[in-house]
Amino acid sequence: MVTTPTPNPNLHVTATVRGYFTPRECERIVALGKSQLAHDATIMTPAAGGPTIDRSKRSNSVTWFKQGDAATQALQAKLGRLVQDVNKDVYHFDLTGFGEALQFTRYESIGDTYTWHQDLGVGNTSTRKISVVVQLSDPATYRGCDLQFYKEGEPASVERNQGTVLIFPSWTLHRVTPLEEGVRYSLVAWIGGEPFR
Repeated sequence: MVTTPTPNPNLHVTATVRGYFTPRECERIVALGKSQLAHDATIMTPAAGGPTIDRSKRSNSVTWFKQGDAATQALQAKLGRLVQDVNKDVYHFDLTGFGEALQFTRYESIGDTYTWHQDLGVGNTSTRKISVVVQLSDPATYRGCDLQFYKEGEPASVERNQGTVLIFPSWTLHRVTPLEEGVRYSLVAWIGGEPFR
């Protein structure tokens, strides 16, 4: 018996949820991330077993929130509820949850950027299905550093408002344009599942 799969017209969709985090919640996340960055400056190096960052593609500071920490668990729970709802309505992927720690990112030096890339790749990244970006900074505090997606042959900038959550399939081509002024913070998460076959 042959069955015809049901097409999914939403595989190119970026879900935008405005105001999901309050400015106060964003400030708390930034404070937590900055303290983690200060701590990591002494211990999170590739030689010490820390993650390797491809500096040919990105220039920024990153850290990962500790798994099992109460603040991290609260963040994952809040993001997880949102992603579950969006996935149910939009993508219909089989998901197993957060396969990796939450990533905190700081763009602070003029020219800091992240070139075109996809979050889905080989090895451990092959299980990423949904990517999540939380805009933590007030957009009035920085210039440039736009998160852009490649849509219909052109770069398209997305919502910059503080507390906005952007959810998209991890194969989506995206970049962050160079920082021109100020500092931009974001929180990044990946929701995984069995690899696409």
